[in-house]
Amino acid sequence: MDVVCSWLEARSRWSMLRELGQSNLVKASVLMPVFGYLLLLNENVHAYLTIQFDTNWPFNLVPSMWRIWMLFYGSFFVAMASILFSWQCPVEIKQYATPYSLVDSERSHITAQGQTGQIAQKIKVLYGRLSRWEYKIFGLPRLDPDHPNLGAGTLPDVPAGDQWGLGLIHIWTVNNLKHPKLRICVHLLFWCGMVLLAFPAAITFMQVTMVLGNKLLVRFL
Repeated sequence: MDVVCSWLEARSRWSMLRELGQSNLVKASVLMPVFGYLLLLNENVHAYLTIQFDTNWPFNLVPSMWRIWMLFYGSFFVAMASILFSWQCPVEIKQYATPYSLVDSERSHITAQGQTGQIAQKIKVLYGRLSRWEYKIFGLPRLDPDHPNLGAGTLPDVPAGDQWGLGLIHIWTVNNLKHPKLRICVHLLFWCGMVLLAFPAAITFMQVTMVLGNKLLVRFL
């Protein structure tokens, strides 16, 4: 169980969920459950949504609207994942794909305005809010926000040099690890939704391809 949790946690970092969570297609999926709900309630459109190929085994054993149900639940799961991502994903991860892009964009402005104290204060707050699980998976040597220059050059494993850039890297990294249980939940919702959306499309493609292939084979024979 611990191995599975560790595997899921490593693949559900906010930075890995970022591309899906901020895509326009996923954001549009929030409206799909509403349309699916209206379709399922409208008996007049049921006949038009039932595909004739489903009269064959094994599709004759499942409800005639199974595709719509899978599309409905698939879009619902994706929409829920998108909402949770938008609600809980830290701003630093939403704005910057990597810690180095955060450093390149913010470091010069912060140091030029003499606001480096904000970096130390933010690191102190983030360290103080680390859960036991988050602390365990945080792999960087900890800085000392109460020490001049964050302890760079004096603490073990903390090299001297660009201490404020290093501080921003720590801020991004800690935020990327926040809420591991919620991240895993969002990850599973995204993938369950994607599978449910892809399965009926793949089955329909195979059915149509087989029918067209049979027609072409009959014609040439």
